[in-house]
Amino acid sequence: MGLLMMSVLCTLMVLVYLRPTDATTALCNLDSIPLFTETSRVCYPPVDDTSDLLYRHETDNSPWTESPYCTYSRSSGIIEKFCIYSSSIFNQNAGISIIATPEAAASLADAVRNPLPAWRNEDHLARRGQLTSEQEANLPYKTVSMAGKGKGVIATRHIAQFDPIMVSFPAMVVDDEFFTREQRNQPVDSRGLFQRALLQLEDQERFLSLATTGRGHGVHIVEDIIRTNAFGLTVLGREMKGLYPEIARLNHGCDPNAFPQYKSRDMSMTAVATRDIQPGEEITISYLPMGLPTRHRLRSLENWGFNCSCTLCSSAPEVLEVSDRRRDRLAHVYRAIRQPTITYEDLVQLTGELLQLVHSERLEPRFSEYFHLAAGLLFQFRDYHRALELTELSLKYSETFSDPEGAFCAGLRKDITFLKELLRDDDLDK
Repeated sequence: MGLLMMSVLCTLMVLVYLRPTDATTALCNLDSIPLFTETSRVCYPPVDDTSDLLYRHETDNSPWTESPYCTYSRSSGIIEKFCIYSSSIFNQNAGISIIATPEAAASLADAVRNPLPAWRNEDHLARRGQLTSEQEANLPYKTVSMAGKGKGVIATRHIAQFDPIMVSFPAMVVDDEFFTREQRNQPVDSRGLFQRALLQLEDQERFLSLATTGRGHGVHIVEDIIRTNAFGLTVLGREMKGLYPEIARLNHGCDPNAFPQYKSRDMSMTAVATRDIQPGEEITISYLPMGLPTRHRLRSLENWGFNCSCTLCSSAPEVLEVSDRRRDRLAHVYRAIRQPTITYEDLVQLTGELLQLVHSERLEPRFSEYFHLAAGLLFQFRDYHRALELTELSLKYSETFSDPEGAFCAGLRKDITFLKELLRDDDLDK
């Protein structure tokens, strides 16, 4: 199984939009969670290895079941502290280890503490590889051996477009400071932190069963597995990698039928169907930004060390040629729309062509980006009705394929409110 590293950051558009917590004081109520109801978020103070050791799970609802173990950075001029934060009860007792700054870990603490999301999705969670036959029967997919690919995931029944396919919760979340090109620039005792994070992980098999790429002597297995299988996340402005073992088992496809949606509220990742999927069809996601023509995909996939044999790359030459022409045209139209000298008539015509090209190439997860771009340009031409229509469509696709509580969706909701007020004021002035 390959992974989504730097290139996937552009595609996922995931942004953990949680409030920074005060350096010493929790800002919210620390009451215990009701068993069957959702709760408002709880804000936790940052803690480290100098904090009061009584700040433990048993005494005041801290999500961490181990005392933080910390080290320092050495790759920049600013000295930063990084600590391991672990919970053995997260995700139905599969556990999680987080290597992050105290502030970033505090912003994730409420999601770690909440048991309800994993409980609701327990059928998807192959804890220690054990699922009952009843649980397996409830799932719309199964993992099978595939020639030339090792393992893959196929649909066991019809899956409708936009339906959630599988849900996963992270086994590890690690700051990108630990993945610098030069190992000597990693924080002090990086290997020691990787090893401790693994040992504090309740279900180590779930983590260690994932593929590695054998990055050579001196690379810890934890670093290898994360580099090979993790998704890019942003937490409090810091770039991180999150390892979602179930989603990581999905193979790459240049014309994928699923897309990974991250939700910051509970740190879950859901594979969402981008189109209807038939029984027996392999479920795939793209490890690359969607919409690249063949020549760019082949060059990028060299970094993953495999030759792609997906349905698109295995198509007849004339089919590939048509697809590449559309994708090249898509890039050209995108650039043309952004030109400051574009006229309103050209904008309307090119926007229609752009959206048709996206639909023809089955790039639905990118609709939100293009609807948002066109809406902003239409607003500049004072076409507020069309701007509102496209902004609402952008929000619809954003809530389907990106974080519903992230900064992008929040901004779209504010734009919709503003445009509706603007149109209402215009009607009153007439």
